[in-house]
Amino acid sequence: TIVPAAAALAEKIDACMNALHPNEALAEIFRLVRLCNKYIDITAPWLLAKDEAKRDRLGTVLYNLAECLRIVAVCLRPFLTRTAPKIFEQLGVADETLKEFDSVAEFGKLPEGTIVKKGEALFPRIDIKKELEQLEALLPKPKQAAEEKAEAIVAGKVPIYHPQRFGTGLGAEYDAFLEKSGTVYEMLEVAPDTRCEEPVVWSVDFYDGNEASQGQLIRVGENSHLTLLLRAASGSKGKGTAAFSTKIILEKGASLFLVKAQILGEGYTFLDDTGAALAEGASMKMVQIELGGGRVYIGTQPELIGDRSSFEAHAGYLGNDRKAIDVNYNAIQRGRRTDVKMSFDGVLKDRSEKAFRGTIDFRKGSKGSKGDEQENVLLLSDDVVNKTLPIILCEEEDVEGRHGASIGQLDDDILFYMASRGIDRKEAEQIMVRARLGAVVREIPDLPLRAELMNKIEEAFAK
Repeated sequence: TIVPAAAALAEKIDACMNALHPNEALAEIFRLVRLCNKYIDITAPWLLAKDEAKRDRLGTVLYNLAECLRIVAVCLRPFLTRTAPKIFEQLGVADETLKEFDSVAEFGKLPEGTIVKKGEALFPRIDIKKELEQLEALLPKPKQAAEEKAEAIVAGKVPIYHPQRFGTGLGAEYDAFLEKSGTVYEMLEVAPDTRCEEPVVWSVDFYDGNEASQGQLIRVGENSHLTLLLRAASGSKGKGTAAFSTKIILEKGASLFLVKAQILGEGYTFLDDTGAALAEGASMKMVQIELGGGRVYIGTQPELIGDRSSFEAHAGYLGNDRKAIDVNYNAIQRGRRTDVKMSFDGVLKDRSEKAFRGTIDFRKGSKGSKGDEQENVLLLSDDVVNKTLPIILCEEEDVEGRHGASIGQLDDDILFYMASRGIDRKEAEQIMVRARLGAVVREIPDLPLRAELMNKIEEAFAK
């Protein structure tokens, strides 16, 4: 319920600010906002309003929501100095003491019978098509766009991904699924010449039985930097469907460090789609770690449009029990002297399955560009199913492309050496998994998240 969560918010924000973590304080505030959205879905006040016998219940629901909004406005006041007063005005909060931080420690301060006022939408719903059109207009057009005609041909072959207005790893069908699902997109913009040194944490907690989707539009302005952590989590036994869509525009000279971490329950189906367009001199580093879920589908497509743009990815995944993992990374290099480096570290045990497709696609005009992809898979059971398909497509002569894969079980010599030191096979496996996936986790610039992920890895071997 939202009442105890709202009452506990002040203490959590105090702890975050005392530790000099304002980004985590914001994450706590918007966690309450998401709980309010869930509360609305569950209580359905529009249905309560139609039943005269439920008028008292309707009043309680609306009061709880209004009080939560007051608490949110108070807590957002230092961050959104112009928006918070507008929230107070629409809520009918005139008492200055109810706008102070001390007033949020106790739930229920908003006077009963307060009359709210209808006003402008302070956080209007994003028109995804309109926003993408505006963002795309900022980027240079690919030099060979007229020849390709919406990706009708890729290197003389039928394309291995589907044509889209804004390319992503899971393709046009996934876009259609999100549109049909009524996915809400949230937008994060970084102004030109701005460096966000502290990581921005965007955490989504799913509940048992959730069927939910969420979209993010990220725009980093010219010569700016952003570090963004996207976390998806649920209870260990949670079941449901969780879908993410992340579309990114990096303007000239912009840089982005993106972390995606998934620790959903074993009964979840998880779909995570990423698309990025990089202008001249833009750079993107991506760390992705997939530890949860029962069926996991990952798609990532960076498009290096501008000259000297670069993309680096380091991804890790753990397949256990009967988990199925499907990964598709597709890097399109259009600009001159672009650079792509992608490495993937995975562990498969029990009866898990994994399919990986990694593509480096050199387009006409990408002279002087380099691309490298490597996958390393540790197999801890004879019953796992592993499929690896590294691909290089090339329409340009003056490029360098390299791909490789290392797939195998623990070496007998290593096992013998560890046994001679009193380390049995299971413990040896744990050591190797910690080393392999820990190398990915250690790149994440957030200590609490790193600890949470390492605990999840340990749990997989504690069964």
